Amino acid sequence: MALLTQADLEKGELEVVLASNIFSKSPNLAKILNFIGQKYLDGSESVLKEYNIAVEALGRSPDFDPKEDSIVRVEIHRLREKLKHYYETEGADRPFIIELRSGSYIPQFVRRSEINGNSPHQPGPGASRQTAGTQVASGLKSESIAVIPQGSRRFYIWGSFVAGAALIAILAGKMWYLPSAGTTPTKTTEPVGERRAVTAAIGAGDDVRIICGYSKRDYVDVEGKTWGPDHYFAGGAVRVEPRAFIARAADRTLFETSREGEFSYNIPLQRGPHELRLYFVEMDYGPGTTRGGGEISRLFHIDVNGNRLLTDFDVFSDANGTNVADERVFKDIAPADDGQLHLKFTEGINYPILNALEIVPGLKGKMLPIRIVAQEHSYTDEGGRLWSPDRYYSSGRLATYVPPVEGTSDPGLYSSYRFGHFDYAIPVADGRYAVTLYFAETYFGAKNPGKIGVGARLFDVYCNGAALLRNFDILKEAGGEDLALKKTFHGLQPNAMGKLQISFVPIKNYATVRAIEVVDESQ
Repeated sequence: MALLTQADLEKGELEVVLASNIFSKSPNLAKILNFIGQKYLDGSESVLKEYNIAVEALGRSPDFDPKEDSIVRVEIHRLREKLKHYYETEGADRPFIIELRSGSYIPQFVRRSEINGNSPHQPGPGASRQTAGTQVASGLKSESIAVIPQGSRRFYIWGSFVAGAALIAILAGKMWYLPSAGTTPTKTTEPVGERRAVTAAIGAGDDVRIICGYSKRDYVDVEGKTWGPDHYFAGGAVRVEPRAFIARAADRTLFETSREGEFSYNIPLQRGPHELRLYFVEMDYGPGTTRGGGEISRLFHIDVNGNRLLTDFDVFSDANGTNVADERVFKDIAPADDGQLHLKFTEGINYPILNALEIVPGLKGKMLPIRIVAQEHSYTDEGGRLWSPDRYYSSGRLATYVPPVEGTSDPGLYSSYRFGHFDYAIPVADGRYAVTLYFAETYFGAKNPGKIGVGARLFDVYCNGAALLRNFDILKEAGGEDLALKKTFHGLQPNAMGKLQISFVPIKNYATVRAIEVVDESQ
């Protein structure tokens, strides 16, 4: 009997998925999946462009213009979510997974046993199938790994018998390596020689992005930024705990591993001001968790170069909940006299945690501008400025099928919007900020589907509880439908949690926004 080839297995996987109950109820998504799958199997990936998918798979007319009709981007996003749902439910036992990675229309057929932290369907980076003390993939550090079993999730083992036996031993034995409440995890130290090797490889002065506890070489996030594995540390222990959802997280991978205990980072930097971002998520304490508690359950201190940066820091309170991504930003951060930035995390009540850290060259006395566009992908405007994809939000939905907006040199900035009852918790350093909100009314108005004119949509906008706009009517303010509108507010200050919390509250129909720009006005 002839062995099946890789192509045979991929073709079979595509047929099984298309025949599933989940995709039989979504004919449009099945058409797209079948089209891109067949082109991939035929070796015709070069035709997998937005135009071809629209015309050949969705039946759009030959004059289809991707700049005016975002149907393909919308449907591809839905397809990614549908595939994720399928492999978590009906297809949980499948040995292959079909992925559509961000920014690509080319399907990837991946064996479950080979899935790494970039997969949206499986445990994130370092979601470890390593036993405690196993050498990490990057070769940078041997350390204890905290393994959190994933309930009834099944793993398919295609590697060697030894690797398979090791995995089964981990799962069967339920090797939980979690510190109990009020205790500190097992500590490890990093040999000096290994730290020097990493320093030479990274190069002083480069942007530093570290995912704490991450054991692979590189990870590219949704914005295209490259994050390295955990290095420059001393002490603490690694914890790996993939989560299906983390609120306000633009990229869940940054929050699926962490360093816990009392630990420090000693990071080489060039002279001059830098911007430091620390990323946290509280997974242990709060309503609905096995440990309960909430505020004051975990307090710890953070020092930089021997000076106190945060005292009695409470991630749960700062993020306002469990499983909520939290980010703190500090400007004018500089290395000590030895050319290194020394970060130290010490216990107050319970052990410290850190999920990721980012250090980039900054501006003296000012934070770098923050630009967010309510879209799934980043956008570069006419001035060459980069806008990050939608992030820091809670609630609301994205609308991506909208008519073009006029009255602006950057219509692409208005090609999607968030709507509903929602807010953005934007982390900033101490200071005063100008916030510019970008609007356009593309639903209401005589030429648009909503038909109704002025007064059809009314909403309020608040920043940290203070009203910025009351009974705001985009149609009235802009002077018509499909016209760009900007509103700028000066002198805004962060709240005690280091956030500009911008809330959009509906009065009549839903609130909406296209983009948000935050610029430091500090002197």
